[in-house]
Amino acid sequence: MRSSSRRRTSIRRLVSLSLFLTFALALGADRSLQAQEEASLQDLFLQATKALRDGRAGDAVAAFESLADRGAIDATLSYDRGLAYALRVHIGAEQPGDLGRAAQGFEEARDLSRDPRLADDAGRALILVRSEVARRRVLAGDSVEVDPGRSLGRALAGMLAEDTWAALCATGSLAFAMGLFARWLGRSARARIAGGVVAGVAAPLLLLAAAMTSATRADRLGLREAVVVTAGARPTDERGITVPAGRPLPEGARVEIVDVRGAQTRVRFGTLDTWVPAGALREIARADE
Repeated sequence: MRSSSRRRTSIRRLVSLSLFLTFALALGADRSLQAQEEASLQDLFLQATKALRDGRAGDAVAAFESLADRGAIDATLSYDRGLAYALRVHIGAEQPGDLGRAAQGFEEARDLSRDPRLADDAGRALILVRSEVARRRVLAGDSVEVDPGRSLGRALAGMLAEDTWAALCATGSLAFAMGLFARWLGRSARARIAGGVVAGVAAPLLLLAAAMTSATRADRLGLREAVVVTAGARPTDERGITVPAGRPLPEGARVEIVDVRGAQTRVRFGTLDTWVPAGALREIARADE
C-alpha cells in the first residue's frame, strides 16, 4: 500500500512539473515573440523616419502604412504619415487620394496627441492641406466648403474633458442641494433668500454639466469618424447606386460614420446625411481608453 501511494505521489509530482515546464516554455516563447515584434516595429519606424528625412516619400508612405497595418497607433506616427503623403504631393509624385490621406494623418495625430505642440503642428498642417483642396475645388468650379465644423452642442462638449464635465455636474448637484436645504430650513429670511439664489444659479449649471457629460461619454463610447480619401466621394443610396444630383464630398473632409452596410457607409457631413462607398473613407483611429 505504501509503495502504491508513493507511486501515485510521484506521478502527480511529475505531471505538475510537466505542466509547469509547459507553461513556462509557452510564456517564454510568447515573450520572445513580443520582443521580436517590438524590435521589428522599431526597425520599421526607423526606416520610415529615415526615408522621410531623406525625401523618399514613396518609401516613407509604404513604411508608415506597414506600421498602421500592424496595429501601431501613435500620434507621432500619424503625424509623420501625414507628412509623408504631403511630401509626395509637394515633390510632384502625387497619387490620387494623397491629400485626403495626409489630412487623415493630421486629424488622427491631433486627436491622439497629448502634446499641445504636436497637436498645434498637426492643426496647422491640416489647414495647409485643406487650403490646397479648396484651391483645387475653386479651379474646378466646385463648392469650396471642406470643413463645415462640428455642431454647436458637440463643439461645446469638446471644450472640456468628460471628467471635468462630470466634476462640474457633481459640484452643481451639491450646490443645488445645499441651496434647497438653506431655502427650506433657513431660520432667517436672508438665509432663505441666499439659498434660493444658490439653487437658482446651480440648477442650470447642473443641467448643462449633466447634458455635456452625457454627450462626451456618448462620443467616447460610440463616435466613429473618418476622412474622405478620394478626389470626390459621390453620394449613393444604401444599395450603392449614385444619386444623380448629389454633391460630392470633398477630399480631406472629416465626416461622422452613422452606419455601415457592406460596401456602403452612411456619413454625416455638416447638414448632409448620405451614403458613400466605404473605400472612399479612412477611419480615424482612437486611443484605447
